[in-house]
Amino acid sequence: MPDRTGRVSPGGAVCLAIVMAAVAGPSPAAELWLHPLLPQAVAKAAPSPARRGARPVRPTPAAPAYPFPVALAGESSIVELTKGEHYPEPGAPIPPERIDRSFVRLGGARPMPLTSAKADGAVTRLEANWAGQGLATLGVLLAPEAVTVEAGEVETFLREAGATAAVAEGTRRKETRKAAKTVTVESARSFAGISEARRTASYVDPAKGVDEPLGFPLEILAGAPPLLLRAGASFPATVLLDGVPAPGAVVKAHAPGEPPAFVTADGEGRVVLPLEREGRLLLATASVRRTAKADRARGEVWKKADWEVRRTTLELLVLPAAPVPAPAPAPKGKKPAPKKKPA
Repeated sequence: MPDRTGRVSPGGAVCLAIVMAAVAGPSPAAELWLHPLLPQAVAKAAPSPARRGARPVRPTPAAPAYPFPVALAGESSIVELTKGEHYPEPGAPIPPERIDRSFVRLGGARPMPLTSAKADGAVTRLEANWAGQGLATLGVLLAPEAVTVEAGEVETFLREAGATAAVAEGTRRKETRKAAKTVTVESARSFAGISEARRTASYVDPAKGVDEPLGFPLEILAGAPPLLLRAGASFPATVLLDGVPAPGAVVKAHAPGEPPAFVTADGEGRVVLPLEREGRLLLATASVRRTAKADRARGEVWKKADWEVRRTTLELLVLPAAPVPAPAPAPKGKKPAPKKKPA
């Protein structure tokens, strides 16, 4: 695990640390994630039969086949929201009343809400309506949740949060000997490819879509078209805290069946993650801040809070490595005529 740094202002009022995992609540390893259930290919719409005596209908070119799951424009899909310690195995559903905002955005179109939230076993199911085509960005923001960290766990909480300076300050002020109240704000993002069944003049290629911020308190922004990620390549991303890059952010990468990997952001909040294998991938990061007097006016949950914890995830799908192109065959030509032997 990489070293993480904390910072305390001269007055000791603010401590900010960008960290890689959950740091509050009874299950520190649990992460929140959002996963759209999409078909593996777009079904091609059958051409309508021409009316008797009418001019034959010119066939419309079919939309291209994609290497990633795609949904059809104008239809809907189920989106799963869950929280667990062993990604991608669902752990527990999110109560629908805890969802503060949920939506899907297609290109520059107006965001549409995810609807019909309902807990179902270990997941919460929502419905996404694909009103457009191209790259769809899905997002969920949960309402702030108050959590109490017991007295014997406060120092561990701060150390795991990377707030090492706050540990020293808290020890000096004997704060680590008593329970601490935290407010946790969680969000999750993911992507989907949406296409028309047939290629038209207004066709938009989802593979070329680029990520844009959703305005969450903390988020991981993809720095490359996120639907064509290939094993063996690298993935650039930027961590944004309150809409600005977060230097020193630590991003935790969860791949199924593998121990998590850690990458630290540079001075501009950027990270580059090697994509070692195909399949689902969850990126997670978090921040910790000591609350101030101004936070008390934000609502009942903030009134006695000592720390604010922000957490966010981004789910990706890594495709198999790009096939190596076969060598082009040598051009066929006439063989040169054999040289005549001298008489």
